[in-house]
Amino acid sequence: MLQVSRLMQRPRSFESLCGLNPSEFSILAEQLEPLWTQAHRTSLLREGRRRRIGAGRQFKLDVPHRLLLTLMYLRHYLPMHLLGVLFEMDAANVCRNIHALLPLLEQALPAPLRARTLDSRKVTPDDAPRRRLRTLDDVLEAFPEIADMIIDGTEQPRGQPKKKKGSGPGKNAVGRPRDQKKFFSVKKGTHTLKTQVAVTPEGLVVHLSAPAGGRTHDMKVLKQSRLLPRLPRGSRVWGDRGYTGLDKLCPEHEVIVPRMRPRGGALSPEDRELNHQISKVRITVENVVCKLKKFRVCREFYRNDTRRHGLFWGCVAGLVNLRTMSRAPQFA
Repeated sequence: MLQVSRLMQRPRSFESLCGLNPSEFSILAEQLEPLWTQAHRTSLLREGRRRRIGAGRQFKLDVPHRLLLTLMYLRHYLPMHLLGVLFEMDAANVCRNIHALLPLLEQALPAPLRARTLDSRKVTPDDAPRRRLRTLDDVLEAFPEIADMIIDGTEQPRGQPKKKKGSGPGKNAVGRPRDQKKFFSVKKGTHTLKTQVAVTPEGLVVHLSAPAGGRTHDMKVLKQSRLLPRLPRGSRVWGDRGYTGLDKLCPEHEVIVPRMRPRGGALSPEDRELNHQISKVRITVENVVCKLKKFRVCREFYRNDTRRHGLFWGCVAGLVNLRTMSRAPQFA
């Protein structure tokens, strides 16, 4: 079985294996220890449990090895059977270990604010409800000079949606549902899940939208992501050409998007220079998306439950934020 203590003796290999260096891994494991102890005790004290506390088989993996298992899954997206071979466990046990640790990992990491669902109501920034946020307010309070938010959407391939068993004619009818088009992305040529990422100019991920169908326009995802009502008034929002017209939606913010070439015409030299300067700012979000997709669970064909998609992205964004805050001089 893989041993954390032996792997830490090779720092470069350890970082390639799980995405964190040994010191970052050790600090994260220490923060996870009390969270796991509390969650496990809560499970033991649940209503209806018949065994006394301490009865039953003990866990094979402690918190550091459970963390290593989860990070390897996020980094390389290995099949459960292969991880079972590496950690000498059954594939079902590997699955249970990972899914039990993911919510706690998101709590321990500097994870961004993550919308659980998309808001389909027509909510304007003025009458939208406001509540206390955990990460976004912390970032804005620690860095009051931040007045810019860079947003972009990214897609991840997923399987073609199927009908639920028994939902159509015949007991086990399967096939394309009526709304299968909402997951088909013309840009990617396949069915995808779209996520909107909002970052600061320093590269911190501060907000993730709930997953949307690949056909959903970026502007619609932004409207339903609950991000705009939570931005401080007067802040600047940077987007690509997919967010053209955003200034009409949020007049209290300064919206900066590239100029579009007029139909049958050409951009003036001033507009081309302006687009070039906007690209220099927006490259930050492109670099952050690249860092997110170094974790293959956010890049490759998504083969998990769609309801857990946001949880995986939240954990990966927290890992990226942890690396950014521990390695960039402005966060030291």
